[in-house]
Amino acid sequence: MNNPYLNHVSKTLKEEFNVDVVEDILLVRKDRVILYGESNLSEDNILYVITGTLQLIGLAEASSIQLTDLLKRFEYNNAYADVAGKTDYYGYVYGELFSIRPQTSVTFPILAEQQRVWITVSRFVVDANPALSAYFITNVSDVMDAEEQNYAKSHRDSLTGLFNKYTLDFHYGKRYKNENFHVMYLDIDNFKEVNDHDGHVAGDQCLIAFSNILKSYSNDHIHFYRNGGDEFVGLLFDTEDHVREMAEGILAQVRQIQSPISNTRMSVSMGIVKADMRQDVIRKADMLLYKAKRMGKNQYIYEIEKTRQHEEA
Repeated sequence: MNNPYLNHVSKTLKEEFNVDVVEDILLVRKDRVILYGESNLSEDNILYVITGTLQLIGLAEASSIQLTDLLKRFEYNNAYADVAGKTDYYGYVYGELFSIRPQTSVTFPILAEQQRVWITVSRFVVDANPALSAYFITNVSDVMDAEEQNYAKSHRDSLTGLFNKYTLDFHYGKRYKNENFHVMYLDIDNFKEVNDHDGHVAGDQCLIAFSNILKSYSNDHIHFYRNGGDEFVGLLFDTEDHVREMAEGILAQVRQIQSPISNTRMSVSMGIVKADMRQDVIRKADMLLYKAKRMGKNQYIYEIEKTRQHEEA
């Protein structure tokens, strides 16, 4: 053993304080279960409890658990999966759990007895026998519940609940090469007049109602973002027919929004670009938006990027 102090300290603690260095100090934590398993990292790998209990992470008492049992309980409803995408976030967790690196650590939520529990799974290969790995599974719910709230606030607009510009930039950089990529740029028509005449409270209510329409179209492939003021951006991964159908639906629903003060009805203008060339797509959608404004507002203009560039050339 490469520790010249352990035997002496263990004896001193026991004799003078009646404290066992292993049981009362090294293994005393009430939020962590320690396990071991083979280092082959197969999906059916079984982890055996050394100390602690699986009840600490919300599971039934047992002497062992499979890694895949944890993944079967993976809770997708969290802010990190919301931003990264559910498939990508699960893939990240899976990759860390089954990484060939000698040491790994990953934090994610599981659903245990209808309660969400955040756990950190840390693994390291045992030097004395690399065929074995030690696992530390720690309940970190108290910390992560607060961190998740802060993470969500930093990625969403506080008024509308839509993603913010920071998240727009992140998603755009990550996904702009995906198939059927569209950018939709939206601007509420004459919104300044509503703010000036009816007040900002009424204006905020209109913004919230407008955002709720956009949320109704959101899914794993479609996200909307508040870019600032009354300007919004959608990143859409769908066919031209579906995107056009969505645009028509948004136009129709926005026309039903009324200011709570003057009963002024809202409308919206949109520019939509199908991004085949994938260069400055948000700016190009913005240009189409203003073209829609000049043509009378309350409409959308759809163009395929490479077609427009060819015509301009």
